[in-house]
Amino acid sequence: MARDTATLTTALKETTPENQTDVYTLLAAWDKSIETALERGGGDRFREVARQYRPQVIDVVDTAATDGPRDIDWQFLQECAEAYPPGVGDHHCSQVLANVVARCVIRTRIDQGPDAIPGWTVDYLMGITVEEDTEWAWEGAAALGWAVGHSDIAILDRVVDRLDTKSEPWAMEILKHVAFADPETALVLLERLLQSPDTREDLVYLRSLEKVTKQDVPDFPQYWEPQSELDYSVTITDEQRERLLGILGAAIHPERLRKFDEQFEFDLQRAADTYGSE
Repeated sequence: MARDTATLTTALKETTPENQTDVYTLLAAWDKSIETALERGGGDRFREVARQYRPQVIDVVDTAATDGPRDIDWQFLQECAEAYPPGVGDHHCSQVLANVVARCVIRTRIDQGPDAIPGWTVDYLMGITVEEDTEWAWEGAAALGWAVGHSDIAILDRVVDRLDTKSEPWAMEILKHVAFADPETALVLLERLLQSPDTREDLVYLRSLEKVTKQDVPDFPQYWEPQSELDYSVTITDEQRERLLGILGAAIHPERLRKFDEQFEFDLQRAADTYGSE
């Protein structure tokens, strides 16, 4: 047993997922072991330990927090999130908690609708950063896009208001989740993003919509197969495709649309010819 993972492996053996006190101990052990790995072996050892143990730790925390999609212990998750808040850089638990919170947000949206998603989860996932919580946690945190349509949370406003040239990848990831949750609302968000003066990668946003034409659920959060527990499918209708072309034609120069037509699934040539203005 490697010394930097001794605390963690012991905690995993002794943890009973149904006992949430054990899970608090496990999170503390995870944090300590990851920090020790970083101190003793640098980034390579940090990533090695994280890849080896992260799936198992996430599974234990997820099991402790859920008993089916209709029975999520939000108070337990919130207590964990408050103990290890995002964006502070003094712990390594965001890799675990962001994944579990993201799963529960998606479960709740599909099973009960957006208003059943607690508001604190959006604040938590919005607070995840690449710099302090790792890119891995940040990618999963984009699942906050599943809260679109919440009567008390203006998701689209928050995304657009926070947009700048450095945060475009973040907005693209959220747009992807919005598209899986509600393609119609995704078109609204896309239009607003393309109208923003901070948008530079206009056509790249289309990659977020292309995923929905190939699969029913996103790739993140990882280590989870939502189709095994949730009955869900999503499609982009012909009417929505046509509206998309109209949005592109109004926002992007026709010559640019024609130039990159073959690189995208959507008919950029038609967007230019039908809706563009030379």
